[in-house]
Amino acid sequence: MTKILSIVVLATLFTSCIKTADQVNREKRFDNMTEQLKDSQGLMADMVGQLKDMQKQLDRMNGKIEELEHKQSQANPETAKLTESVNLMKTQQETEAAQLLQIQNELKEQRTFIEKVTASIAAMGEKEKAPATKATKKKSARSDLEEALQLIKENKYAEARTELEALIDHDDLTPGDHNKVMHGLGKVEYYTGNSEKALVYFSKIYTKYPKASLAPSSLLFIGRSLNKLGKKDEAKQAFAKVVEDYKGTKEANEAKKEL
Repeated sequence: MTKILSIVVLATLFTSCIKTADQVNREKRFDNMTEQLKDSQGLMADMVGQLKDMQKQLDRMNGKIEELEHKQSQANPETAKLTESVNLMKTQQETEAAQLLQIQNELKEQRTFIEKVTASIAAMGEKEKAPATKATKKKSARSDLEEALQLIKENKYAEARTELEALIDHDDLTPGDHNKVMHGLGKVEYYTGNSEKALVYFSKIYTKYPKASLAPSSLLFIGRSLNKLGKKDEAKQAFAKVVEDYKGTKEANEAKKEL
């Protein structure tokens, strides 16, 4: 009986010892899990903090984006206006360039036309030559020419015409003297209102001797004669040619005033 009781007590004690060891193991595992959980919670907290920081950065970026979009929305109308203005200026420039080219082409055509006109007028004038009255002495012919030119200065156009017509094709006069005769007759006709005849005389000088000393004055009077005849465009072409071909001369300055 005593042995049985001892065995029971020992078994009970052994069993109690075994339970205590299991509990210790469970507690250790629990503690480990608790530590792991704490670590996980700490890591989670760090991640949450990082997430909040990232959210703040994202919010700031969104704010900047909204600000940029707002500025862009305000700038777009101005940019559109600027682009429209630039395009309009380009269109105007192209139009003006085309107009300038057209004017230049027309000017070339008009200059060619005025040259043809003056040549035709000169040819017409050949048919209207007055009979030449030859003087017997060279000195007399030159003297008559100087006298006739002086009569023009004194506005005695009828007398000057008579003197000059007598000197047309005079053998004792030089080519330069003959130009003076034509030029004098042109001035007589111009100042007495016979613009068509004046045009004939001045054209003879300009078309035959464009480099002569009286060529600039002749072309200037061609323009003035055309102007009196109502041919405004042709007159402007003549004045422009005086300015272009005889720069720096008194006639070129006068032609500029006529333009």
